[in-house]
Amino acid sequence: MMKMVKVLVLVAILTATLAVSPAQACACGEPDWSRMSSDQVVSTINAMKAEPRIMEGERGLLPTPPPGYQYDSTYELVPITPTS
Repeated sequence: MMKMVKVLVLVAILTATLAVSPAQACACGEPDWSRMSSDQVVSTINAMKAEPRIMEGERGLLPTPPPGYQYDSTYELVPITPTS
């Protein structure tokens, strides 16, 4: 009887810990943009896969572009070219 209770408790614990929603899982790995240099922000955003980057850009979840950069239509950071 005691083994059965231990197994049920273990199953309950595993069920509770494995039932983490994708939103919670993603929030754990989100970069802290404020602590990153401009070069780190640019390389991190441009290294993202296109679909998640576009989705985050459309939702307004990407940081403001660092000085000298702007977002293009696919939410990649590109340098601003000076106009003469």
